[in-house]
Amino acid sequence: MTVTYSTTGTVSSPLDLSQLRGEHTSINLAGDGTKGKKEVKPNVKVTLTSLTVHNSGTLRKLNSVVIPIVYSDKFYKDVLDPTLDDVNKLIYYADIPVGAICCRFENLSKGAKDPPTLVILTLAILAPYRSLSLGSSLLLASLRAALHPTTPPPPIPSDGKINTRASLTVAPPRVKVNRALAHVQVGNEEAKRFYEKLGFKESGIAKDYYSKIEPRDAILMVCEDIASLLGEKTEPNGSS
Repeated sequence: MTVTYSTTGTVSSPLDLSQLRGEHTSINLAGDGTKGKKEVKPNVKVTLTSLTVHNSGTLRKLNSVVIPIVYSDKFYKDVLDPTLDDVNKLIYYADIPVGAICCRFENLSKGAKDPPTLVILTLAILAPYRSLSLGSSLLLASLRAALHPTTPPPPIPSDGKINTRASLTVAPPRVKVNRALAHVQVGNEEAKRFYEKLGFKESGIAKDYYSKIEPRDAILMVCEDIASLLGEKTEPNGSS
């Protein structure tokens, strides 16, 4: 039996972006320039929310506006996997959806040849909001979740089938993942600098990674130690 997990209402506490500087973070209450003008920097509410079937249309729209690739229906179905709930998120700025991150995990099984890895599939922020470090906040949240896995939310009993206690057993948390990988299109220096600024390093070129856009090659940007990037003590990759 396929068990469906609910992520409805899974919203983060507001992120603290009070130290950010950007075009939307200050208000001059005395716009005439007179003496005694007062400048206010409001704490704009920024939150992360889980991907669900109800907001997948928002995710599609964000990706279509920002990314020059059309992703398949399978892609949007796969990113709703409940085991990816803590790394796949939408970000809201003042209750407006302005960006999203989609990831998957590779090499989680025991005996895998390569180390467990968080692969960043898409990271999209609408252009007017790119001066506010929202992309960094999204990525860092996913990296932190990869390193500190949580137990998936409890399943919803099926109305059309007989449910047993065994069929509704909550899946255990996955192993800790301390490595991350992103693909950046050759020539996209802005995206390359974004990952480098956070601590990723170029590790090679994936030939013909993109099939429908030019250039077709992608730069492999890798973080070999997520814990170090987050300023934490390094733990064995793939540990429980």
